[in-house]
Amino acid sequence: MGSYTRLDDCLSIRDGHLFIEACDTVELVQRFGSPLFVFSEDQIRRNVRRFQRAFEAGWPDGPVKILPAAKANWITAIQYILADEDCGCDIYSPGELEIALRAEFNPEFISVNGVPKDEDHIYRCVQAGVRITIDSMEELDVIARAAEELDRTVKVRLRLKPAISGFVRHSDFVPEGLVPTDLAAMVYKGGLTKDQVIALGQRILNMERVKLVGFHQHHGRHHRSLRYWEEQMKAFARDLGEVCQALGGFQPQEIDIGGGFAVPRDPFNAATDYTAPVEFATLHAISRALKPLGDDLRYAVLARLIDTLLSEPNPTPAPSIEEYAEICTRTLRQELPRHGIRTEGLMLQVEPGRAIHGNAGIHLTTVRNIKHITSPIRWTIIVVDTTEFWFTGGRYEHHLHHYLFANKADAPLVGKADIVGRSCYGDRLLPIVRVPEVQVGDILAILDTGAYQEVSMSNFNALPRPAAVLVTGDRAELIRRRERQEEVFSRDIVPAYLQQARE
Repeated sequence: MGSYTRLDDCLSIRDGHLFIEACDTVELVQRFGSPLFVFSEDQIRRNVRRFQRAFEAGWPDGPVKILPAAKANWITAIQYILADEDCGCDIYSPGELEIALRAEFNPEFISVNGVPKDEDHIYRCVQAGVRITIDSMEELDVIARAAEELDRTVKVRLRLKPAISGFVRHSDFVPEGLVPTDLAAMVYKGGLTKDQVIALGQRILNMERVKLVGFHQHHGRHHRSLRYWEEQMKAFARDLGEVCQALGGFQPQEIDIGGGFAVPRDPFNAATDYTAPVEFATLHAISRALKPLGDDLRYAVLARLIDTLLSEPNPTPAPSIEEYAEICTRTLRQELPRHGIRTEGLMLQVEPGRAIHGNAGIHLTTVRNIKHITSPIRWTIIVVDTTEFWFTGGRYEHHLHHYLFANKADAPLVGKADIVGRSCYGDRLLPIVRVPEVQVGDILAILDTGAYQEVSMSNFNALPRPAAVLVTGDRAELIRRRERQEEVFSRDIVPAYLQQARE
């Protein structure tokens, strides 16, 4: 019997190799190539069921519906899994709407969010019979016109943007500075003020073909703490009560609290170290002070200082799905009645994205080069065959992912290095992290890449994008093939006059 260590529900180390479910990741690279995105169907299903159970346990008043955010992972096969789990679907764009309809989600539970919504998109939504969440003053007239022309009755929600005045800790969405969360949330484009929602609600209540069924709010992943979610729910209940009172005691049939729940290992914004500016300013000051004393002494001192630099992924787990559900439902059940909203029979909808997909995905990439700098400072650079341009979502959010080497998963960490990608940018995927003895050909596994990464890839440097594989148990199937080089240029058009100049 070989060695076995379980890392979480879907990841384990078996005889030194990383497994996702019952699939050896080293064999997956051998079979499908490198780099490679890998998703666990089983983990997606587990996460959905945990959300459903947890929110149902805390919300006995009415039905609960989980509507995973398509933007987090809109691969068609993934959406088929979610539809099979009887989820709804939170969509943003016309493309995501088409995928949701193709996957055959119940249109009643396709939540169409976003601003702006093009007129063609609104007409398609009305035709399909999905829920439209109104997020701008201009949308209502288009919806009403589409309902009339298409002879449909449209059910809509109004998106509120309540001020989270009880939570003023810094927002994780603004890594450049310590901006209070309530201010960062208010300047985001999504959502309407109470006055705007009241004005729209009054108009809708006098319409025959447009029916107001509920309200929506979504602030996103500003902070992972339970306190952040508690204050969100308080603010939502407060504003909802004022809106419904202004609408003559209107009682919603459904409320949607959006998403933004953290994944357990939570790489979000972990690459931002608020002490770093002070450290680098000190390093710069010492460097300038030593310059008159000669390069040998200067580099000797700087090398010692640089040797102390190290980045490590977040070691503290985020709250669990069950803890998020408990704080949200308990707070809503306390606060909504205080503001005149009855919870009996009220449907609660939740739109998690990263918390459904994040820990269900990993990225596998192969070491192609190793560079050792020994003078005048000591530095090691490990170059892998992926790029930060295939992690655009994570780079935007300043992620620092957990990682390990898939073929040396239990090897001791004996050194440190910059792990960089293949593009001509700096491409520092994992800056100054601990590593085992690494060789060309080793396989790096970057964890928790199931949300926002594969679907945000670009073709910088004209690089063809990698494949994606779905595993369940010991079975692995291709769900998005590797892009061919000629496909990178498939949208290009050379004007005739430029072609004629070559003739």
